[in-house]
Amino acid sequence: MDPQEPNSFRHRFTYVNGIVYHFVDQGEGHDNVIILCHGFPDLWYGWRYQIPFLVSKGYRVIAPDLRGFGQTEAPHCPPNDIHQYGFKNICKDLSEIMNQLNFKKAIFMGHDWGGFVGWRMCIHYPEKVRAVISLSTPYVPPTEHYLNIESVAELLPNLQYQVYFTHPKAEIEFDSNPELFFKAILRSSKKEDRVEMFDGNSMLGIVPSNLEKSPMITDKELDYYVSQYKARGFHGGLNYYKTRKVNFQDEKGARKQIHHPALMVTLGGDTFIPPSMTRNMHKYCKDLTIKIIPDSSHWVMFENAQKLHEIIEPFLDSIPQKELQNTEKISKSTFKARF
Repeated sequence: MDPQEPNSFRHRFTYVNGIVYHFVDQGEGHDNVIILCHGFPDLWYGWRYQIPFLVSKGYRVIAPDLRGFGQTEAPHCPPNDIHQYGFKNICKDLSEIMNQLNFKKAIFMGHDWGGFVGWRMCIHYPEKVRAVISLSTPYVPPTEHYLNIESVAELLPNLQYQVYFTHPKAEIEFDSNPELFFKAILRSSKKEDRVEMFDGNSMLGIVPSNLEKSPMITDKELDYYVSQYKARGFHGGLNYYKTRKVNFQDEKGARKQIHHPALMVTLGGDTFIPPSMTRNMHKYCKDLTIKIIPDSSHWVMFENAQKLHEIIEPFLDSIPQKELQNTEKISKSTFKARF
């Protein structure tokens, strides 16, 4: 596995939940399974440094292009229903992949929207989750009242860009110049490397047309992202921003508490999701560990891969002991209930 050569990884395709899915599958023969869930505008390739590391630690690693991204199919909405991009349906995709591969349980590690998927797996398919790791994305429990994205952006101004992402003009803008988009968005936490993007009306309108890529990524890495989006476009990925009502409806009456071992990694230089957004997580996550990487941007998987590995390794090592403790608690509570 060479992070600079996407074809050096083992690529597979399968048919699940109505569409063709693409995923990378490494470490066959290992019993412990970890499923890596990327966000927007990422791909399986966002995990290119974590996959070899996790395999070396004895894990079978599954890294899909989630529904709508990369080489996985992206049903167009309309004419299709936006409901198929809701998180409950994305979780169904992953559950079916697990069934096909005969995985009873897996650890889920997610970033950005992929972090949201990991938390929702704990709600919709708790029996299939051993533990959850989220990078940048805090756990937000199902809500009692619906808030549209405009209302959310008023409460959290750093999410104003998400309102723009729901408009057709965002898809048109990004499809017209994917290279400039990725040069602008894949930036490190260093001040000299930051680029102003969103001006309230456009994501690329104030970005210089001759912008150089960040030193954080190589030419080969940039080229892979650009080639994937030139082939498939941004429609599928942007649909995730249009599913707030669908997700609200899917989660009515759903459990709010997360009982699985959970690791939340916050990023000090993340301008999209600041660490302060995790402040209430302990109320809902009963076995929560929170760590911070102060000098990391949103793209921790490739800006600070080594620091990230140093954080997730002891957490992964602790999971068997946590599972044993949970089993003992369940056994004691069952004994008390009977006697």
